[in-house]
Amino acid sequence: MSFNLFPKSGLQTKFILVTTIAIILLMAVIGYIAVEREKAILYTEVEREGRLLGETLAIPIINDLIYERLGLVEEGGLLDNYILEIFNRQDVELLYIAIIDEDGKVMSHNDITNYGKVYTDALTINALKAESTTIQHFSSAGHKALDVATPLSIGKKRWGTLRFGVSLKKVEREIVATVKKIVILTLFLIAAEFGVILLLSRRFISPITQLAATMEKTRGDYLDVKVDVKGHDELALLGERFNSMIERIKQANEELKRTHEKLVQSEKLASIGILAAGVAHEINNPLGGLFNCLQILKQKGGDPGFRAKYLSLINEGLDRIESTVSKLLWMARKNEHRPAPVNIRDVVSDVYSFVEYKIKKSRIQFINEADSGLMIFIDPHDFQQITLNLFINAIQAMEDGGSLKVRGYREDSKIKVEVSDTGSGIAQENIGKIFDPFFTTKPPGEGTGLGLWLTYEIIRNYNGEISVESEAGKGSTFAMSFPAGQ
Repeated sequence: MSFNLFPKSGLQTKFILVTTIAIILLMAVIGYIAVEREKAILYTEVEREGRLLGETLAIPIINDLIYERLGLVEEGGLLDNYILEIFNRQDVELLYIAIIDEDGKVMSHNDITNYGKVYTDALTINALKAESTTIQHFSSAGHKALDVATPLSIGKKRWGTLRFGVSLKKVEREIVATVKKIVILTLFLIAAEFGVILLLSRRFISPITQLAATMEKTRGDYLDVKVDVKGHDELALLGERFNSMIERIKQANEELKRTHEKLVQSEKLASIGILAAGVAHEINNPLGGLFNCLQILKQKGGDPGFRAKYLSLINEGLDRIESTVSKLLWMARKNEHRPAPVNIRDVVSDVYSFVEYKIKKSRIQFINEADSGLMIFIDPHDFQQITLNLFINAIQAMEDGGSLKVRGYREDSKIKVEVSDTGSGIAQENIGKIFDPFFTTKPPGEGTGLGLWLTYEIIRNYNGEISVESEAGKGSTFAMSFPAGQ
C-alpha cells in the first residue's frame, strides 16, 4: 500500500514543498547543532574561568589559614575581609563564597548567618571527597549555576575547601541572544533558498509540467499540440523528441485512416461481389421483360392502345433497373461520413432488397421487427454496411435454410438492434476472435475476415457496442447498442 503525501499536487508544487520542507529541517538541525555548540563553548569557558579563579584564590587563602594557625593574624578577620572583597567584585557574578573545613563546617562565608553551619548536601559531600578542583552544576532561583570547589591543601595537608557559586544568568542571556541570531539568520536563509527553489523549479520543473500538460491534451485524434522548446539541454532535447514523435504519430494516423478507408471500400465491394447473383437477378428479370416488350411492339406496334400499354411496361422495367443500379452505386460509392437521423426499419428493408434473391434461394424466412419510426443518428452508408455484413454472415451460416430476424427497440437511453439467425452458430473457442481483423472460419477464397471487424470499428466510432451470443448448431444473435442522444 503506497502513501502519497501530496496526492493532488502537481510536480512543481511537490518539488517546491518537499525541497522547502527539507531545507527547513536541514536548517533546523544545523541551527540546533550551532546552538548546542555555542552553549558548550560558553559553559566550557565559564568552567575554565571558575577553575582558574578557584585555584588562584586558594593560594592566598591557604596562606591566611597558615597564619591564623600560627597565631600571626587575628583568627577569622583576614579571611572574612578577603572573602567579602572577592564576593563584592563586579567582574564575576558570584552567588556565594565560603570556606569549609574537612567536616563541612563553615569557617568563613560572605553571609555571616552561615558561620558555624555544617553542610551535608550532595554538592558539599562531593567537594570534600575531591582531591582537585571540581565543578558541579545546580539550579538557583530558576537559573543554572556552577559550584566550584577547590581543596585548600599543601601536599597531603588539607586545611579545608574553598567553595563558591557562579550564576549562569549571563551565559543564558548570551545563549538566548545567540538563538535569536541563529533563528533570524535561518529565516533569512530559508527565504533566500525558497527564492532559489522557485527559480530552479521554473527552470527545470516547469518544462516537465508543460510537457505533461501537453501530453495530457494529446488524446484520440487531437494531435495539434507542440511543446515550446527553449535552450539546448536534456529538457529541450526531450521537448524536441516529443514534437517529433507527435509529427510521426500524425503521419501514421493519416496513413492508418487512408488504409482503413481502403479496407472499408474493399469490404463494400467484396459484399457487393457476394450479392452479384442477386443484383444480376434484379436487373435480368426486368431486362428480359424489356426484350419481350420490344418483340411484341415490332409485331403489333401499329395499334396505338397496344403500343401505349407496352411502352408503359418498358418504362416501368427501366425504372426498376435504374433503381437497382442507383442503389448499388450509392452503396458502393466512397462516402464522407455524414451522420444524420436514420430510420432503422427503412434501412433494414433497403438492405433486404439487395439480399432478397439470396435469402429466398437459400429458403430463409426473413422477419423485420424493428419498431416503426425508431431513429438512430448515424451515417446511412455506415449503418447499411453494418446491416449488410451481419445479413451476409447469417445467410452463409444457413445453407440449409432457416430464419433471419431483426429487432430494433429503445431501452432506457439506448437504441438496441439485434440480428438473429438459426444457422450453424459459432464455436465457443472462436467467440472471442470473431471481431479480430482477418479472422475467418470460411474456406480460402470465401471470406476476407474483415466484415465483422469493420462492423465492430464502425459501431465503436459512434460510441456504440456490439456483442454476440451463439451456440454451435443453434444459431447466433448479434446485439448492437447505440446512445439514443446522439
